[in-house]
This record gives sequence, structure tokens and C-alpha cells, in this order.
Amino acid sequence: MKRNRYAVLGLALAGSMAVFVGCSKPGGEDASAAQKLGGSFTTEMTLDMEDLQAAGTLSRMGNGVWSVSFGEPSTLAGVVLDFCDGEVTASYKGLAFSVPQTAMPAKSVLGNLIQVVDSLAQQEEITGEASDGYVLVEGDLEGNPYILKLTKSGELAGFEMDNLDATLGFEQFQSGASVATATTAVTEVETEMSAE
Repeated sequence: MKRNRYAVLGLALAGSMAVFVGCSKPGGEDASAAQKLGGSFTTEMTLDMEDLQAAGTLSRMGNGVWSVSFGEPSTLAGVVLDFCDGEVTASYKGLAFSVPQTAMPAKSVLGNLIQVVDSLAQQEEITGEASDGYVLVEGDLEGNPYILKLTKSGELAGFEMDNLDATLGFEQFQSGASVATATTAVTEVETEMSAE
């Protein structure tokens, strides 16, 4: 009789374990993305943040050297923010000026994105959590949690920071030296035009 009770108890425990395992949430497995963040690249970007919705082109020329050219909204169209080793400069049609107030929220979230990507660019392998075909890399910048979304092939797909109420989306990711060369050429032409 005692043996039957132990057998029934063992079966009940095994059954409940199967239920718990079967009910665990889908996804959540570890996943890795190809390393495409270490070189130069350019991507179309959209930014949703509080009352600001903006769009433009984000370019990485190297570690700590980035450029963002805004196309929308009209208050930011044509403004270029250049990030170089922690310093940020703004220009419009080659004329440099201080970062406009309308661009300050964008500057903040973009600065955080740059820190995260430049940090990941130093790693041989990028790992995160698998979710809907993407790799989510979660972390924390000075107490501010973030989620960087990458495709499995290593392209930027999204970036979120809840405390800043900011979401970035990326499309048309292109990597390679030609991106850096083209961006540098455009910057040099604008500089020459402003000097004339």
C-alpha cells in the first residue's frame, strides 16, 4: 500500500513538473547576432520620443564617430548632428551652430544609442534573447534600462529607453567602407562651401 502511495505521489510530481515546463513563456532562449556593428554603416532612422517624431539617416564612421542627418520634422530638416568622442556639434547646410533646443531630446537618446553600439562593436559575439526572429540585447546605462533590437544577421532594428520614453526604428542598413567615404566626402564638401 505504501508503495502505491509513493508511486502515485511520484507520478503527480512528474505531471506537475511537466505542466510547469509546458507553461513556461515562449521565446526567452539565448540567441546571437552576426557582428556588423564594428565597422562603418548607415541606416534610415525614425525616432518617437514624447512629443517629438523625427526621421533621418544615422551613420557610423568608426568608434565614437557618428553623424545624424534629419529629414523630418520641418523644424529639424537639414540639421546634422555630428558625434565625435563624446562631443556633439550641429550644422545646417555646412554652417555650424549650437545644438538647437528642438534637437536636445534626440541628442540625448542618440548619445545613449551610440554608447551601447560602440560598446557592442568591441565584442566578438553579440548575444541576447530571441524574440520574434530578432535578438534583443538588454542592458543598463547609468541606471537607465535599454533594449537594443538586432536582426540575426547583425543589423540594427530598434532601440528603446523607457525612462526617456524613446523608441528608435531602423531600416535599410548598409555596412562597409564606402559608407564612411561617402559621408566624409559630403562633410568635406559642406565645409568647403561654408568657407567660401
